[in-house]
Amino acid sequence: GGFGYPCFLYIGGEGPQGPPKPSLFMYELARQHKALILALEHRFYGESQPTPNMSIENLRFLTSHQALNDLANFVEFISSFDPENPPPQDSTTPPLILKASPRSSKWVAFGGSYPGSLAAWFKLKYPSLISGSISSSAPVFAEFNFEQYAMVVGSALKYPLIGGSQECYDNLGLAIKQFESIVESSDPPASSEKIPDSLRPCTPIQNIQDLSFYQTQIFGAYQGVVQYNMEARGTTVKNLCEAMTNSSASDLLIRLENSIKMVYPGFKCLPSSFEQGVVEPLANTSFSGPNCDMSCSSMRQWIYQSCNEFGFFQTTTSEDSTSNPFFPFAAVNSIAAGVNVCAAAYNISEYKSPRANSAGLAANTKYGARDLISSNITI
Repeated sequence: GGFGYPCFLYIGGEGPQGPPKPSLFMYELARQHKALILALEHRFYGESQPTPNMSIENLRFLTSHQALNDLANFVEFISSFDPENPPPQDSTTPPLILKASPRSSKWVAFGGSYPGSLAAWFKLKYPSLISGSISSSAPVFAEFNFEQYAMVVGSALKYPLIGGSQECYDNLGLAIKQFESIVESSDPPASSEKIPDSLRPCTPIQNIQDLSFYQTQIFGAYQGVVQYNMEARGTTVKNLCEAMTNSSASDLLIRLENSIKMVYPGFKCLPSSFEQGVVEPLANTSFSGPNCDMSCSSMRQWIYQSCNEFGFFQTTTSEDSTSNPFFPFAAVNSIAAGVNVCAAAYNISEYKSPRANSAGLAANTKYGARDLISSNITI
């Protein structure tokens, strides 16, 4: 719009950040208000690599607090930018070109999920820099044992408007109970021939960590479908529930297998090595190379943030049989599964939880959890 029109800041999160998609509601608002749209990639993700590698020593600079400081510095830099007298810029990056000065522009921050929390916290911590925040699906309450996630997944499987049903939910719960009974009755676990071929572990289960990783393949398949339902051309809740209610397959385990095949096409077995599937990838301290785009590594960084600040470890500990069909998964039915990941991947032998104080997790006491003492924040 030009001088005096607003600036919309799209906050990057736990992955590489490119130009915001025109399909975002933010774009429609920008058209209405003739706003300038800018996006900032989160430190340590994508090609924003402030250290040579991701060693534990270097990851101490990967915190939400540091990310908020980056946002503040970015807003201050852009706000002071004079198109007629631009400051010297790094020749290795494209030059910043603006047609008008944003010096008098008001700023609004946008973000979804973790960036949604950052948007809210940015307004909380830097109220003089931005006028408001739009925080979509923002988990502002850090939760060590995030058992509610499984409950939301279960509720979605019962929701008729997206293809779910009570029959789907009940059949899945019975199938998992039957599956887990067979898994636990064999030695080593899950070695029974009663388990359908593509649901068998790829490698022998040697310990509780392997069992947790193995069970998470099924739990995670349903989680992913629910979270991204109908956002892409992949499997939907309707597809899963059609498999779980298909009477042509009388055995519930076969129905479960058919549903998992939709999510993992081509899989002949389920990954079951905690060392190979979790520890080794997370122990890789190297950044992705230049121009990695959406293939940039993000796993080590985000799990570190989870271990250090937020938790968000998705367990099946809820005993509410009306919303959690995954309760029988014994190895995921404990916060120890998340603790084991943090201890093994980052070589922290005495890891217990994200940073905390006498009042609870430090992230909640720092930002206020669900009681944000601020204004102009839409969640």
